[in-house]
Amino acid sequence: MPRPNWVLGLSGSHNGAAALYRDDTLVCAVQEERLSRVKREVLHIGRESRAVSAVLADQGLTPGDLALVVAAPLTHPGAPDNDIALNPLLASPDLPKLVITHHHAHAMSAYACSGFEDTTALVVDGMGSAFVDLSQAERRAIRQPTASTDREAASIYRVEAGRFTPVEKHLGRTGYAEDSVPTPLGPFSTLGLMYQQVARFTFGSWDAAGKVMGLAPYGRPIISIDEFLELRDNGVIDFRDDLMGVGGSLTGVGRFPAERQTHEDLAASVQVALEEGLLHLVRRARELTDSRRLVCAGGVFLNSVANEMILASKLFDEVFIVPFAEDSGAAVGAAFHGVCELLGPRPGRRLHADSLGPRPTDLESALTLAKHHRAIVSQAPVDALVPLLEAGAAVGFVSGRSELGPRALGQRSILYDPRRPDREALNLRKGRERFRPFAPAVLASHAAEWFELGDVMDSPFMLRVTPVVIEKRGHVPAITHVDGTSRPQTVTGPSPLHTLLVAWNDRTGVPMLLDTSFNRAGEPIVESMCDAVKTAVALELDAVWLDDGRAAPHLCVFSRG
Repeated sequence: MPRPNWVLGLSGSHNGAAALYRDDTLVCAVQEERLSRVKREVLHIGRESRAVSAVLADQGLTPGDLALVVAAPLTHPGAPDNDIALNPLLASPDLPKLVITHHHAHAMSAYACSGFEDTTALVVDGMGSAFVDLSQAERRAIRQPTASTDREAASIYRVEAGRFTPVEKHLGRTGYAEDSVPTPLGPFSTLGLMYQQVARFTFGSWDAAGKVMGLAPYGRPIISIDEFLELRDNGVIDFRDDLMGVGGSLTGVGRFPAERQTHEDLAASVQVALEEGLLHLVRRARELTDSRRLVCAGGVFLNSVANEMILASKLFDEVFIVPFAEDSGAAVGAAFHGVCELLGPRPGRRLHADSLGPRPTDLESALTLAKHHRAIVSQAPVDALVPLLEAGAAVGFVSGRSELGPRALGQRSILYDPRRPDREALNLRKGRERFRPFAPAVLASHAAEWFELGDVMDSPFMLRVTPVVIEKRGHVPAITHVDGTSRPQTVTGPSPLHTLLVAWNDRTGVPMLLDTSFNRAGEPIVESMCDAVKTAVALELDAVWLDDGRAAPHLCVFSRG
């Protein structure tokens, strides 16, 4: 047999990650944070990283087995932290190396996982590569005057049989004067930064965008879109540049929960502004290209409410949003770019399950640790969880390879009975704000009975927010948000989660379970089996189910007496 072409992709950014392809098959990918246990850990391309070592070890490889390494740095590729040649593990002059821009890597990740041959690709995030680092083809696609320090904000590509053509690119200004250093009130010049500045203003952290989305349904969108941005006919979005004038001065307003109504209304208003801005770009992509298919990437596409509006607009016949839309996904795009360089341009394989992490190797150590913490450990099939969940238990669920990206999808989850009215207690247990919603994992075969999914019946990656059927809302209060919506994951078999949902539905007549990420607030989702046991103890979960895909699964039930 011919020797496989192993291609390593690196995303040099916060949420940094490494991804590995064997020929045109994605075999492993993991974020640096999952291994370092530091939230949003940066992967430095010019240094050794846990993620690179993990994906190589998972396939039994050494750097000498690689045919190519492709890096996608967020900042200047000439900086020492971004220089692959300085990475002790990858420095060999015999190892071919490439660098691609940030938005191109994002677009390539969505294309690689869509299974489409021809498509339009749209990338929208906080910021990407700087103007000085763009190719000539990308520079020609820019539609507004730029400075050398401006960075990618939104990019539209036409993709035909794996060949990418930049169609239009919008840049955001980052070269602010010294007296305009970014604060929680601004400035901002991209859709992603606009939303992040509200997150900083309300919650004190730019990475609290998910909290803003959860808070928005409590408020009223009373602040005009024009206070945030202006949509121009040529596709450009002009931004106000700061929040000072939004709905009157916000100076002196304390962080949430102080002046709660002000924050709720601000969240509702910026959500509408984001939706309109994003739809503006989707319309622009439709105007400029002849494809009826759209693939999307970039952190803004983690806004599931806006994603639903894109689907409802029917501007494109088919839409694929990659589950690792934030910067971890750029590693997948970088690696697939390398595949196309080696094997020729080609479509990727459709991603049906986000289970890409290294296979766990520490089951026995985790079982010993669980026993140390007074757990009763037994081999047990997955349906042994049904009576525990029915009795009100919160159960950690670890199944094989972990997810890439920010959503728990049944590989590293906490499961709970969606019929229970006490979801606030689960929020408090995780260290989350009381208002934050939970999402369900639901049998795909029953999803339309419980959720208003419209013409698109699947939601495999929790990237949509849809109304819960009115008559069903009272039956599943734990996953129904204040506005009657939820963010479902539709589950098909075969998988342990599917098996569990079938058994749960047979017992209760409810085809779903509450599925939240297996972590404490401010920490990455668990990766290893030992991580899972430690976090289960810290969260005072009632049990944790461990299945590494090799040995028989084990159920660890903790004694609280």
